[in-house]
Amino acid sequence: MTSDTKAELRAQFFTQRKELDITQRQLQSEVLCQTLFDWYRGLESAHRDARKVAMTIKFGSEPDTDPLMHALHNDGVELWVPISNKDRSMSWTRWYPGVPMEQSALAPIDEPVGERFGPEAVADADVILVPALAADTGGYRLGKGGGYYDRFLAALSELSDEQPLLVTPLFDHEYFAADDEAFPIEAHDLPVQAVVTASTGLVWVQ
Repeated sequence: MTSDTKAELRAQFFTQRKELDITQRQLQSEVLCQTLFDWYRGLESAHRDARKVAMTIKFGSEPDTDPLMHALHNDGVELWVPISNKDRSMSWTRWYPGVPMEQSALAPIDEPVGERFGPEAVADADVILVPALAADTGGYRLGKGGGYYDRFLAALSELSDEQPLLVTPLFDHEYFAADDEAFPIEAHDLPVQAVVTASTGLVWVQ
């Protein structure tokens, strides 16, 4: 599997995501948010004792997780979001409704203004929502190609024996049986523990 082929697959998944009917996208996003909120609140106390969740701010045609962020914040959960760095690492900062924002130096997206921290800031999170363009029933995901989360997850595994639960939210058409081999898996790829879609709910894959 060449890098060109992987780039073609990413372009294909990007296109499919953009072509998803806007009404369907919003409906699925609403179900995703409610499913994740209910699931988190239903976790045993040992799995949510930090009351901390790390996740990305929705951008473009991604699933709209903004309602989930607000619901978690209103429930007293501390929220952290990633900031992309030039070396393709990520820093982390706090998010809350109304946090001051500024445009990223690396992309046409807005990021919270605030102190930046390394991966240790979220090593004790209860849950980290890991974005992807697609994922399979083995927990492996196809990212956007920058490798930010691959580096972050590799560093995270060295920081704590008590790892956060890793969950990837997707639209229905982006979740595949591992046997389908919808995208390549490489040695550096680290699986998530669960995938959630509107149609399947939250599914444990590891």
